[in-house]
Amino acid sequence: MSKQGVSKISGNPSPVVGEKTTYMVTDWYPATPAEERNPAVVTWELFKKRPDGSFTTTNIKKVGDGSFTFGEVAAKNTYRLEAYLHQPEGKGSTTIDITPQPGEIPKINKVELRYADDSPGTVFSYQEKLVANAQCVNLAGKKLLFTLWEDDAAGEGHNSKNKFVDSKEAVVSRTGTATAEFILTKALMQKASQGERDPKELEFYVTVEYYKDRKHASENRVIKNPEYKPPVQPSQALKSTPKATGSPAASKPDSKKETSGVFDSFTETVRNTWNELWDWAESKGTVKPDKKPKAPKPEGKTTSVVNGETKDSCLCKETKLFWGKHFTCQERKKIIEISHRLGCKPDYLTSAMALETGGTFNPAIVNSLGYTGLIQIGTTAAADINRRKGTNVTAGKNGNLKNMTKLEQLTYVEYYLEPYKGKLNTLADFYLAILMPVDCGRGNERNHVVFDKNLQLDYDKNNKVIKNTKWVRQKAYQQNPAFFKEGKNETGRTYVWEIAEEIEKWYNKGEANAETSFSCQKSAAPAKVEQQSGKWHDPVDNPRLTKYNYGGNVKPSSGTYGWCRRNSNGSKKYHSGFDFFAIPGKDKVYATLKGNIHQVRYSATAGWIVRVKIQNVKDLLEQEKKVAYKTQFTDELKGINIKETDDVYFIYMHLDSVSVTEADANAKKEVDAGTVLGYAGVSGSIASGGRAPHLHLEVATVLDAYGKGESVRTNPARFVKLNSYDTKDQDEAAKTNHTYKK
Repeated sequence: MSKQGVSKISGNPSPVVGEKTTYMVTDWYPATPAEERNPAVVTWELFKKRPDGSFTTTNIKKVGDGSFTFGEVAAKNTYRLEAYLHQPEGKGSTTIDITPQPGEIPKINKVELRYADDSPGTVFSYQEKLVANAQCVNLAGKKLLFTLWEDDAAGEGHNSKNKFVDSKEAVVSRTGTATAEFILTKALMQKASQGERDPKELEFYVTVEYYKDRKHASENRVIKNPEYKPPVQPSQALKSTPKATGSPAASKPDSKKETSGVFDSFTETVRNTWNELWDWAESKGTVKPDKKPKAPKPEGKTTSVVNGETKDSCLCKETKLFWGKHFTCQERKKIIEISHRLGCKPDYLTSAMALETGGTFNPAIVNSLGYTGLIQIGTTAAADINRRKGTNVTAGKNGNLKNMTKLEQLTYVEYYLEPYKGKLNTLADFYLAILMPVDCGRGNERNHVVFDKNLQLDYDKNNKVIKNTKWVRQKAYQQNPAFFKEGKNETGRTYVWEIAEEIEKWYNKGEANAETSFSCQKSAAPAKVEQQSGKWHDPVDNPRLTKYNYGGNVKPSSGTYGWCRRNSNGSKKYHSGFDFFAIPGKDKVYATLKGNIHQVRYSATAGWIVRVKIQNVKDLLEQEKKVAYKTQFTDELKGINIKETDDVYFIYMHLDSVSVTEADANAKKEVDAGTVLGYAGVSGSIASGGRAPHLHLEVATVLDAYGKGESVRTNPARFVKLNSYDTKDQDEAAKTNHTYKK
């Protein structure tokens, strides 16, 4: 079949940052029907060049619009723009490689006033937050001065009675934006009391200035003021500001701020420091008392790297994730972020999960062969993940994968797919990475044979079948009847085109299952964060002391911190931490406060260990005051008193599996209170085989407290509100020896 669609496009391969550039379709393939030769239905998709030389999508697509404005950060990258009717070809005359060029002169393009929900605004409530957004070119890393000031004059005019309200500095981000926030309630009530003639309504300006580079301001806004206070004397006029030679400011008239004589010490200090004004801009607005304040902006928004308006937008809404209604906001964001890192379309991942789970998206699903979860990870794949990532994930009915939430399991989905990064270029390739990884990258070879029941197997010298790739191809044919697309002509072979047809069926269903109602949350984190009020999160849910000792005897004192255990000769034995009852592989282990991962490793005696350094010890001491713990047993110790100046480490031991990695420790990865670090267990020789499954937690002032005894440790119970340990689940757990299987 002859090619149809766009055959050639044209446009500037070196556009200037901040300037709108339009690209056009200049030719069509001859076989394209006349009715389809319509630029209005052409998709324009932008791809980004990655370090390995490949181009992967930025997920910026436009239909019928070939105009693009590249942000400042784009000047450091190379892009490929392609126009197509059906599917991108990836190279050739349907593409243009683009290298955006920095703007010759740094400038502020415009200043926008926005509500707290990030929508543009001109009329504000007296009780809300004003967000001023300055959009700049070639100013990344530079400081801008934002000034909020009020206007007494009616209408568009301004006079010497305009008065200073507040000033703030903001640094221009790498995407070319700078943002300052002003609280209208505080600032404008204050200024209304200093001489506003109409105390029920206020007009204001936001002026943004860059000294030695430029300055920007907003249009006048009116604010309704519910309070009135006696006026004060008008402020002192500001002297004329020197303009830098050749700057944008030199070719502009004076700003309204300057002509109105608005004076403040902040601007004076800045001007005296930097001397010359490079650029400015202004925006104005109104505040009315009957205007209801906007709800705060939902978290989880992102700024497009290349976007004419440089607008923040909801990541979910912007992407329109196929099958998105089957995921929470946080899960959708994680899927999108994983796909970006892998260099593939997020819809490929959700469609593959749909096929593998039969549209249930159940992370606990286990098939008859032990393949588990969202993409049906098997025992061999789990072992490979553990080898590469230093984790301890297991598949099958007795594995820990099935106990994870979707959000948690997505971490391991990414770990599984990482080796195929760069090959996930088509939907078929993506699914082959899951179904038959050796064939990933052959998605365009429609007649390539993936499974074949007629293959002759290989045998070793003992006449046993060698379980090589040939064996997998033969065995998998009968195990995957979903790909039998030839009907009566079935030959015993499964071709790429049959696999592609099946995954495309799920892909096509996905659009109708995209989410349409959005409630954005924070960007997805690699591990789940449970909701618990305040800065603190308990190390396990329902924290309790262990009721039984290792041998299964009722002896709660043996789980406390101090000299609470006994050697065989009856002498006292030191226990360096506190044992919280927890079911292996089921109960989650959490970071208690915001901190950084400092160590993730496996010890033959202590099992999986995670060490987290607390960032703010003051928060820990506040938690200690709330708990007001008193020791419960004779030989239990209170431990050393932590000081605010101490380094404090929370040391978790015997975990069944970990959700953080050695790489996280090397990078000192930050975690919030409530971040899941892993699952409790009985790993390590000193815990495995006992009848009191638990999380062993230590709190110390050094990273490795081994051999240092009481001098560097305190009792972890000082920071945890404990519940009663006399419960039936502990009685049931004590009936079984809990053995760790790595």
